[in-house]
Amino acid sequence: MNKFLLMASVATFALTMIACGDKPKETAATETVAPAAVDPEIAKGEEIFLQNCASCHGEKGAGDGAAAAALNPKPRNFKAPVSEWKNGNTVAAITKTLNEGIKGSPMVAYKHLGNDNIATVAKYVEYLGKN
Repeated sequence: MNKFLLMASVATFALTMIACGDKPKETAATETVAPAAVDPEIAKGEEIFLQNCASCHGEKGAGDGAAAAALNPKPRNFKAPVSEWKNGNTVAAITKTLNEGIKGSPMVAYKHLGNDNIATVAKYVEYLGKN
């Protein structure tokens, strides 16, 4: 019985020391900050995108949203080469797409979002294409 208590005490002490030990500090090179957290406008664009666009384009803009399987043509993958973008991948081109939609596709106009929100989403979509 004494042997058992001694072993249990040693094990408890060891686990306590491990649990209370200092964790090594991460260096700046290994720290990552969510990109949306860096720029408030990108964060706002992400929020609007997730509410209005992610069901087709997917949360990361890969064209793999829940509704994508039923759509023809498939939603844009924002990582695709610019040659595959109907109107281009600049903020101005994305803004045009959001204002007008794309005729003959499931991409409808999103004018109801208003000019400021459209500009913010366009910047976020451009950001997705670059990151």
